[in-house]
Amino acid sequence: LQIGEMAIRMMKKVSPLPVIAIFNSHYHGDHFLGNQAFVEAYGNQVPIYAHPYSLEQIKGIEGNTWRNLMERWTNQATAGTKVMPPTHTVKHGDVFNFGDVQIKVHHYGVAHTPGDICLEVVQDKVTYVGDIAMDGRIANIDDGSYVGTFKTYEELSKAAGEQLWIPGHGTPKKTLLKEYGEFMAGIYETCVKAVKEGLDPSTAKAMVLKDPRVKKYAKATKGFENNIGKYTSLAYLEAEKEAF
Repeated sequence: LQIGEMAIRMMKKVSPLPVIAIFNSHYHGDHFLGNQAFVEAYGNQVPIYAHPYSLEQIKGIEGNTWRNLMERWTNQATAGTKVMPPTHTVKHGDVFNFGDVQIKVHHYGVAHTPGDICLEVVQDKVTYVGDIAMDGRIANIDDGSYVGTFKTYEELSKAAGEQLWIPGHGTPKKTLLKEYGEFMAGIYETCVKAVKEGLDPSTAKAMVLKDPRVKKYAKATKGFENNIGKYTSLAYLEAEKEAF
């Protein structure tokens, strides 16, 4: 609620026009718990769009789970926030025309989550990618996929061409997918090598830390030291699965 209210205040400094549609990129709380603020400010007739998987998760147990997590993580600063699920679903290839602005929806399978959508603003050559790529952070990939992320980058780049990629966290860059993809490949491809050679996860982590692609971004990546072990483990498990 509170972050959504702040976003509205900032938007009003840029334009007096009302919000006519809301898109939730995926079901993690920091990407849908602001819905309440927009509904209260602009009315419940404003459609909220999301991938069917995200809508299902938000309407289910994940909605309240994320609300409770946010209250705990913010020391109750987000108290009063209500779960307001999406009202409409979207699929890959859907096109929305809002006046002279056209938005294309992209979804290429499991990446950060099973229900990620990326939103291409066609006229501006700008695409919001949610959390499939981040700048200066490691993205939570607990229910995502390294292989699926690489596929999404390839398909999205092929479909949209050169874009200013806007991440869910961090600074927009034309090089975002290339840079974050290089970092992720340093983790995953190293684990693939470790699995092929019959090496254990702890050895794989040591190899990942020495990989030049990982070292290149490590210092500038927030939470790297606390999270690299977990994400190496996830990469190792996925590499094992792909090997069978």
